[in-house]
Formats: sequence, structure tokens, C-alpha cells
Amino acid sequence: MEPIARGSWTLEQLKNAMDAVKGGVMSQRKAATTYGIPRRTLVNHLKSGKIEKQIGRRTVLTAEQENDLAWRIKRLASIGFPLTPKIIRHQAFIFCEKNNIPNKFNESLKRAGKDWLKLFLKRHPDIAKRKVQILNPARAQKLNKPIVTKHFEEYKKVYELLNIRENPQRLFNMDEKGCRLTIHKQPTVLAKKGSKRVHMVAPEHAENVTVAACVNALGNPIPPMIIFKGKRQKPEFSDNLPAGSLVKMAPKGSMTSSLFVDFIRHLGKYKPEGKCLLIFDGASCHLDYDIVDAADEEDIVLYCLPSNTTHELQPLDKSVNKSFEHYWDQETCGGCSHRDRCRA
Repeated sequence: MEPIARGSWTLEQLKNAMDAVKGGVMSQRKAATTYGIPRRTLVNHLKSGKIEKQIGRRTVLTAEQENDLAWRIKRLASIGFPLTPKIIRHQAFIFCEKNNIPNKFNESLKRAGKDWLKLFLKRHPDIAKRKVQILNPARAQKLNKPIVTKHFEEYKKVYELLNIRENPQRLFNMDEKGCRLTIHKQPTVLAKKGSKRVHMVAPEHAENVTVAACVNALGNPIPPMIIFKGKRQKPEFSDNLPAGSLVKMAPKGSMTSSLFVDFIRHLGKYKPEGKCLLIFDGASCHLDYDIVDAADEEDIVLYCLPSNTTHELQPLDKSVNKSFEHYWDQETCGGCSHRDRCRA
């Protein structure tokens, strides 16, 4: 009897052979011979109960999990979050660790191997490695016309898809403002006439409190998220804040990926029903697998502004934060206005 060629059988043959064995009509050996299935293959499928054709070694992730990962990679690239090979390998490691999936990934680097990524890309030919366009600071300062044009084209697609024109309450913009606990501008002091330099002893890099503000296109804000520096949250940190404000702690008093997930959940409590669009900048802390998951669960569509353009394209930066900084300086200066401070 000639050996059965590897992979020459069909799923229908496999199903018929499995049904014959399960129904007691044939033995495993006879069913394998009758339906042209390698006996070891039939035994393995009877043990697992799965009817699928798998040639070669099994992949670490199932076909469904890989398709989900491929979809996320393409989606993140479309909203301004193109992932590097290292990030994808790291996220694959994290996913397997969270879901207790057996693997041989590098424990010390916490990344899947290069060979895994190579084979993954081979199984998903619609994903390819591309060279990103790097903007030098001068071009970024002047705003690159092709990039800004593309931004508005992509933004328009999402805008129309979610019918934002008829539902402006579903369009949100968030921005973070680092508030130093000293004034942003140099104070005026008294010194000897003709003094070239006058120094004041003070920390060069003052302690920060970060305010994550978010408002919709109708001008209705959600309660802010306040991030204080430190580990232990004190009750007095919530005193005199707007009702519903979310107070969090961070080692540096600035946004992190896990805190951004908390912000997404916070927005989910106050946004209207239905899909909402959230526009934000591409800070590194906004890039994480869990952020996309949280946004999906809260029915929030993420849209990232092009890098190095937020000084012109970030709505809150242009309309709110300038005034906020002015009034913040007044408070940290003891309540006086800039004019009064200068006169003093």
C-alpha cells in the first residue's frame, strides 16, 4: 500500500473518517485507509475534536487571534499609530502572557522572535514593512502641506462615517496640560540698575500637575482628569475640583499608558450613546494594545493627529490652553494679574 501524500486529503474526507470512527462503523486504521487520511493525523484530530487542515507546526496564536492582530495593526496605522516590528513582537509576548498561551518567546527581552514575525507577515501578505516619512524640525515647524492635506482627508472620512455633522455632540477632543506649581513666565524683580543678570534660587524644572481636558464640538466639557506626582493619593487632592473629576497619581505627575486607559473609561461615563470620535495627539503614552481595547468597549473611535503639527491642529491647544495658562499663572503668582505683577 502506497503512503498517503502529505496534505492531499480534504476536510470532507477528514470529517467522514471521524464520523465513521465516532459512530463505531470503522476502526481508526480502516477509516484512515478508506478515506485516504494518514492514521496519525486522524488520531490527532479525534483527540482534539477539531476539523481543520493544519500543515506543518502549529502557530503560537490561532488563526482567529492572528487575524485579530493583523486587523489591529492595520487599524492603528490608519489612525496614525504605525507599529514598529519591535512593538508588534512585544505586544505578541504580552498577549500570550496575559492569556497563558504556551510559547518559546524571549523571556528576558519580553518579545516574540524575528522568525515569528517573518512567518506572521508571510501568512498575512496584506501587511508589509514600510519606511516611515521622517520630518525634520524645520519642515515640521512650517507644517508639511501633503501631510496636513492627508490628515484632513482621513479626518473627513471618519467624520462622515460617524455622521458627525448631524451629531456634533459625539465629537470630542482631548489634550493634556502640564501645570507647573510655579509661574510659567519669569517674574519681574527689583535689582541694582545696570545689572546684567539677576538670578533667583528656584528649581529649574518645577513639579508638575497634569490636567487632561476633554470637550465636545458643542463646547460641553467632561470633568477633567487630574494627575498628581507621587504614589499615595491624599483625600485633599480632590478638594475644590469640578464635580466628577478623576484624580490619579503617577511617579512623574504625567500621563502614562495605563492612566490613558483610565481616561478612556472616564470619558465612556460621560459621552452620549452611540459611537463617538476622540481626537488626540500621538504621545507615546497613548500607544498601547489595552487603549484600543478600552476604546472599543466604550464605543469610542480613536483618531490621532499627525506628529509635529499639534501646535496648529490641536483644537484645545489653540483655543483653551493659552487662556488656561494665563489664569494659572495669575493663581500661582498670588492672584495678581500680569499687569499688576509687572507694576509691582
